Amino acid sequence: MLIANSSSGARIDARTFKQEKNYAGPLFCPSCHEPVFYKHGKVNISHFAHFSQAACASFSEGETYEHLSCKDFIASWLQGGQLEAYLPKLQQRPDILYKNMAIEVQCSMLPIERYVERTQNYLAHGYFPWWLFGKKLSPKNKFTNLQKAGTYYHQKYGFYLWLSKADEKEIWLLYHIRWHYRWGFFYRIKKWQPGDLPLTKLFTLIADKPLPVMWDTKQYRFFIYKKLAQKQLKAIRLQEKLYLMGTTFQDLPDWCYKPSLYQFFFEDELLFLRFCYLKTNSFSQWLQKIKLLAHPWLYPLVSQKEILQAIYVECQELVRN
Repeated sequence: MLIANSSSGARIDARTFKQEKNYAGPLFCPSCHEPVFYKHGKVNISHFAHFSQAACASFSEGETYEHLSCKDFIASWLQGGQLEAYLPKLQQRPDILYKNMAIEVQCSMLPIERYVERTQNYLAHGYFPWWLFGKKLSPKNKFTNLQKAGTYYHQKYGFYLWLSKADEKEIWLLYHIRWHYRWGFFYRIKKWQPGDLPLTKLFTLIADKPLPVMWDTKQYRFFIYKKLAQKQLKAIRLQEKLYLMGTTFQDLPDWCYKPSLYQFFFEDELLFLRFCYLKTNSFSQWLQKIKLLAHPWLYPLVSQKEILQAIYVECQELVRN
């Protein structure tokens, strides 16, 4: 942790603690109120740590250099945010609080259920959660459920994900994220360092046109057949659901295999959603039918209703064309 409390409750910043020569009293964790001590080493940046390994609701022992460094350079860049500010109504402590923005730097694996709970808690209390993922959670050509859950959506700019790079002291933006049946995920990248511009201006700079999608519907159909031949579990389970609807991958019309922005969430499962469109006469009927897919919505930063409505409209347009 970078912030500790004095015996009077004053906030003490580890980054300037060495200069506070007149202070010699005890220090306490702002969350669990147990005693902590100051650590200044050659590897980690200056910080406070618990004496004992007792559980703490907000801070884990052995906080990594990456996490401490990210909090440090982002807080310095922001100028005006509050480090590790406790929100009693939420019983949560964002890494940095700036007005109604709760900035969370996630450098280690986190159960997706815990991530969803924390994010929904921020949103329910009027805070905008800004998640930035560290090195271990930086995606390449694959996105885990947690990485998808940390992604934001804009009607104009599509899906985008924020990363925090401790060594470079940079914030990265992966944007115009798309899925391809052959290559996996691809995207554009922007990078900024402190001093490039005010931190809050980053949200206004998602620009550029999306990358062109090289897509062959016949080849995509072949890839599905190949997955079945290789007995890939996801493909087999999806085929079983299509059987229950009275069809197979082979019987799907060509338009079902066309590219879509919303394959980001559903990948091959979008084929099932599209076929359900052919079996229903209204949006409400379609919503009931697609429940058979049993795809849990674990993406609290994106409106499920908005995405499903967009998929339904897309189906209408593909059928007409």
